[in-house]
Amino acid sequence: MKKRQGINSYWRNVWQRFRARSAGRLALRSLLVFVLIALISPFVANERPWYIKVDGKSYSPLLHGILVDLGVARWPEVLFPTEDWAEKTHQGIAFTLIPYSPGSIDHKNLNARGPFERQRVESWRFWHWLGTDKTGRDVAAGMLHGTRMALWLGCIMVGIAILMGLFLGGIAGYFGDQGLIVPKSRIWAILLFLPFLLFYLAYLPGVAEGASAWTRGSQALFYLVVYLILVFLLDRLLFLLLPKLGHYVVPLDTLLMRLLEVVDAIPSIILVLALIATLQQPTTTYMMVVVGIVSSASVARFVRAEFLKVRQQTYMEAGRALGFTHLRLLFRHALPNALGPLLVLLSFSMATAIVTESTLSILGIGSPDRVTWGSILGELRGQHQIEWWLALFPGLAIFFTVLTFKYLSEGLSEALGEK
Repeated sequence: MKKRQGINSYWRNVWQRFRARSAGRLALRSLLVFVLIALISPFVANERPWYIKVDGKSYSPLLHGILVDLGVARWPEVLFPTEDWAEKTHQGIAFTLIPYSPGSIDHKNLNARGPFERQRVESWRFWHWLGTDKTGRDVAAGMLHGTRMALWLGCIMVGIAILMGLFLGGIAGYFGDQGLIVPKSRIWAILLFLPFLLFYLAYLPGVAEGASAWTRGSQALFYLVVYLILVFLLDRLLFLLLPKLGHYVVPLDTLLMRLLEVVDAIPSIILVLALIATLQQPTTTYMMVVVGIVSSASVARFVRAEFLKVRQQTYMEAGRALGFTHLRLLFRHALPNALGPLLVLLSFSMATAIVTESTLSILGIGSPDRVTWGSILGELRGQHQIEWWLALFPGLAIFFTVLTFKYLSEGLSEALGEK
């Protein structure tokens, strides 16, 4: 109980020091605004109306469409969606504030109409307040939904980078070169079945080209579980047959650090482009997964340095003397004490993820049907005349988002560093 109260008191002090800085408070409020925009964007910019009355009955296509997208409902025949809801026969209709979805195409306002240029609309209600791009999509709707995409893709990239970096850097820093002692029977079992695992993971998913991502992921998980079971059984068998086989001292720190140095030696953008080129359909989500995997190398180096410091602390030596398991020492003692610097790294990584996604989208890499801030900027590629609204609004959004995470990370760093 006293230990928990001490931890709560520590984080309470960190929070008070963070709030004492105006830049940190402003960054946190700005982040909350971005999160709020991401949450309400489908209810502010949507081609589906809030309300429509057809044949004397009232419906909400917007709310019903969300259920359809989630797969828990179907469109009724009388409410089946059309390209233009205003042309559907109705007794009353109410649109959202911006009556366009990010992918909606206004065929009357193609070729990038500016917000102050003449637009062919039925009334001010259908005006494009931030203009349109060259395909006739509403920029305001793309900006609002792009906020959600930026935060979502940033969380994917940072989540993968943190998880992989935490695992690789944590075990490298905790075990070092002398701390991991593995029976020779287990090493032989791992190496014996490893070629079969690589074969099933790399070759067989490519055979089933029509399989969905969920099916391929389930197959990969199944193969991994079977591999672990086979390794366990062979390890037990070898241990029973050859009990005096001996052990290996695995230089884990050296092996992982040399691998990470090879990854760091290659420019990250080149490595990302090379890995994306191997995908048949490099969607925006897969693109950020690849970026997260590549970024995990720098995270692992940072985590390793933190765990090397934590490993030498007195409480870790006391835990080893008391016979605590490696898992307990890692998760109950080492990880909580390295959590503070990881929060700072997370904030910096979110800003990096948003900039990376924008850079790749500008280059035309990603899902063509996904509207992001980078894809709006990418509309300027190959244009002889620069449409200022396509550069200004997404550019400002990227700038303020990166600035928000920058000041947020600086505030966390100062709050955690004070004594």
